[in-house]
Amino acid sequence: MAPDGTFFAYMRRFHAPDVQPGPYSLGPDEARHLAQVLRAQAGDAVELTDGRGAVFPAEITSVGKRDVLLEVGLPACHPEPTPQLVLLVAPTKQTDRFEWFLEKACECGVTAIQPVWTARSERRVEKHDRWRRTLSEAMKQSRRAWLPTLHAATGLADALNHTADAYPNHWRGIAHCPVPEHPHWERQSMTDALPPQRDAVIAIGPEGDFTPDEIQAFEAAGFVPVTMGEHRLRTETAALFAVQAFHIVNALK
Repeated sequence: MAPDGTFFAYMRRFHAPDVQPGPYSLGPDEARHLAQVLRAQAGDAVELTDGRGAVFPAEITSVGKRDVLLEVGLPACHPEPTPQLVLLVAPTKQTDRFEWFLEKACECGVTAIQPVWTARSERRVEKHDRWRRTLSEAMKQSRRAWLPTLHAATGLADALNHTADAYPNHWRGIAHCPVPEHPHWERQSMTDALPPQRDAVIAIGPEGDFTPDEIQAFEAAGFVPVTMGEHRLRTETAALFAVQAFHIVNALK
């Protein structure tokens, strides 16, 4: 029940990475939200997810100022969604824009995110814990059972090596603006280039786009040049476009 006395349309869900059936103490951040914001009481029912596909029913047994105790039941297990989408994306100069992208990408079904520093990255401050909390909140809000993987931010060469090792069979695309230095490269429409029902890695550059040398490195790594249309998009807009295009292609084809 909400603080104003109305009932929620669905059971509240909380992120508990180490949850198991039986007595369980909710972490301090989630406990504070449940106790002080939602004003939960003993006997209320909630859901817990470990972020790896398991959703547990739970009943609150006691509520303290910094601690909430629950009795957790057996989980319903949800398979990891397929096909999977990995985004290799340069964090934006303004942190709030990147966090907006993380929130929306999670809601729309991204599988993993690899932040990458490029030659034209204007900001190189990683906020891994904060970014992961943003994904966790979006997972709960959208009622996903799987938390997207957030890889550590790294330089482009290391990101390409990691992509090759971690996602060897994924289709790979790079979205970039026209490059005068490489006039022979033809960029396909992303929706035409994406193969349906296949895992994919899509790379999105910084505000100033990838450099010609970086695009060359992507081509050497097997990435296909793609375009999102005639308009120039912000980094976070382009990244969200990629998520939506991926799911639309797989829904229609």
